[in-house]
Amino acid sequence: FTVSTGILLIFTDQLIKRDRFQRHERLVMATAKEVESTINRSKGLTIDSNKKISDKAYKNILADFSATRVVIWLSRPGKDPIFPENSAVSQFLENKELLKKAGVNAPGMQKPRSFEFNGNTYFTCSMPLPDGQGVLRFLEDVGINPTVRTENIYSLLLIWVLLVIVSSLYIRQILTVGLSPLTRLEIFMDNVSLRASGIVSNERVDLAAAPRELLGIISSYNNLADRLQKAWTQQLLFARSVSHELITPLALIGSSSRRLLRRLENLSDKDKALLSSINTEVRAADHLIRDLVELARSDTGSLHIETESVPLSSILTNLEDDLNSLSWGNRCEFNYINSQVKADQINLQVNVERLRQCIGNLLENAHKYSPADSKIILSVSLVDGNVCFDITDLGKGIAEDEHELIFEPFRRGSKGVCDVPGSGVGLALVAELINLMNGKVHVLRSDDSGTTMRIKVPSYSV
Repeated sequence: FTVSTGILLIFTDQLIKRDRFQRHERLVMATAKEVESTINRSKGLTIDSNKKISDKAYKNILADFSATRVVIWLSRPGKDPIFPENSAVSQFLENKELLKKAGVNAPGMQKPRSFEFNGNTYFTCSMPLPDGQGVLRFLEDVGINPTVRTENIYSLLLIWVLLVIVSSLYIRQILTVGLSPLTRLEIFMDNVSLRASGIVSNERVDLAAAPRELLGIISSYNNLADRLQKAWTQQLLFARSVSHELITPLALIGSSSRRLLRRLENLSDKDKALLSSINTEVRAADHLIRDLVELARSDTGSLHIETESVPLSSILTNLEDDLNSLSWGNRCEFNYINSQVKADQINLQVNVERLRQCIGNLLENAHKYSPADSKIILSVSLVDGNVCFDITDLGKGIAEDEHELIFEPFRRGSKGVCDVPGSGVGLALVAELINLMNGKVHVLRSDDSGTTMRIKVPSYSV
């Protein structure tokens, strides 16, 4: 709209100029007709032997049709032109340069044209008279100063720009007020999240204060918030039920199977293998249930961990003890790469048990997803002020487009997962716990020769 208005403003000036041309042309045609008629009526005033009108008569006739802004004279090629005897047009007749530019004694008919002289605009044209009397020439002072006209156009453009700005601000204010219900709805929707208390949102949009056009949208939002509240409440109840109803029986089953293995001496190898399998599955189920409960707590924002400043040397000692306690620990190789930096001079702000849990989870995955006789390397290094724990295996690797997906709940990589039992919960919990310690876990490298997973935690010197 604003662009079209500006273009219209520019073209308006051209239309006005064209209209002036047309008015000048109509004036010339009407005046020439009247002059010719007057000349015909004045045939009796001739005083020469050729029965022609005298120059004096021409001057009088031309004077009658000339005015302050329009002068008419008779151009006669080969003879001097005849000018009207009228003091009102003296401004034209005294300016020889102006008459010369208008074609003072030019022959033939001339279409209307404009020219500028001394800062003013003039229109001129000519109409021939019959019987070789000559050519009526017209010169009109349009009364337009090009400089003033340009300034006026610029002034109009400036006013137009100011109006556009004011209109834009006004329309913006109107839109802001008109869309305020949608803005409030946006705030309410951004406030929707599952809190530790289990409340999805403390507020609902009041339908009574809403515009009629938004009643459907607002009603749908309120209904959605209610459905989310119901669904997330059921999720919380499920997580709490699992933690109370399953963990305790699993712990009893596990402890009972271990006692049976220790106390019963006459069991066959098959029965011992069965009890060992029960104990292994119970531990796996217990681990899975605890991970699910903690993931549910993280979704509600109620998963919190306490961190403390811990020397890196203490963490390294714990990691070595953890590796030695594993049944498959002989596969693991431990490396501290930054030997030039003393580990007791570096501290981490972490929860030691949670960090050990995360590293243990990655080691367990490396054990499950790599050949039984292959090495698993745990490397610790200092990179750009961060302590990095790298777990490298020789498995089948992880597809590049799955490097981020495997940290989402219940998502597993596509390579070789069918041969290995799992739930896709462990890495999601690791990512959440490391994030709570201001760290990050990601796939550092993965191809057909194996995978390196990295846990990066900020460090500071003592």
